[in-house]
Amino acid sequence: MPRLSHTRDALLLSAAVLLGGLIGGALPLLGLPLAATGLAGLIFSGRVVAAVAVGGLAVALGTFLAPADAVLLAPAFVAMLFAVGGMQRRSALMNVALLTSVVTAGTVARTALVAWLQGTTLVALTRQGSEAAIASLAAAANASSSDGMIFGVDPETLADLMVKLWPFDHFASALLVAVVTVAVAGWAAARTGAEVRRLPRLAVLDLSVHTLWPLIGAFAFLAAGRAFDGADIATTIGLNLLLGVRLLLLAQGLGVAAAFYSRVGIGRPMRTIGYVLLVVADMMLPLVSMVGLVDFWANFRKLPREEGSSASGLEGKTSGQ
Repeated sequence: MPRLSHTRDALLLSAAVLLGGLIGGALPLLGLPLAATGLAGLIFSGRVVAAVAVGGLAVALGTFLAPADAVLLAPAFVAMLFAVGGMQRRSALMNVALLTSVVTAGTVARTALVAWLQGTTLVALTRQGSEAAIASLAAAANASSSDGMIFGVDPETLADLMVKLWPFDHFASALLVAVVTVAVAGWAAARTGAEVRRLPRLAVLDLSVHTLWPLIGAFAFLAAGRAFDGADIATTIGLNLLLGVRLLLLAQGLGVAAAFYSRVGIGRPMRTIGYVLLVVADMMLPLVSMVGLVDFWANFRKLPREEGSSASGLEGKTSGQ
């Protein structure tokens, strides 16, 4: 695989970083991975100074269009530079955790700043957005019945639930952004011929056992919410933690399913269909998440584990050559 070394490639990579900064605030799922691709290509083709300079310019351009985006773009680009720079020695899953934390904090801070600039609060702005989304859903699906219910649910109750789950919503969105960003950055780095740690295949995905600490905290908050009157905040925190950890357990459970599919010789197309069914079927989600939870102890795939459950030893170093 040819190295990205000539001027044209440097210009294209720089353009990717700048474009990522321009759209990263409005569309993080598209903008941040695009920027990470350019940063990885520049860094691993020996243009570290250029990567830092172009990254700073991208943040400046993005914040010029929307000043409130500074609280998201600035830390996100610093985190991407740190993650990409350490891809040869640091676990890809650690980079995902880092980016998820930074993007989650950045999006929450940006929403809070926008609310403050509008003279309102984060919760009030979230409720306003939730009510607007519910109204749009009802209008698009023509789902409002004569008694004002939406699919049998009171709109006010649905809005309250959406407001309570806004932390989980930010976390889930940030997790998706982080996974895509680390994946494409690893691909771009490998294209330069560099040996970097990339995300493990799903069949060998093995999360850290420390993932269970938020699960324990979730049950503790839920128990406190039931034990004490007026402790709704504890119940809300517990519910958000539980849903967030369930996403991670779902990934672990899908890893077990992927290993099973591979062992019995199921082809890629049928495997893809199987993953989709496991994710979209309401009855299967809790089951797959429970399999992921049990796998921390049962180790169904007999993966090598040292100093706790970690996929860092399973990622290996891969290059594009």
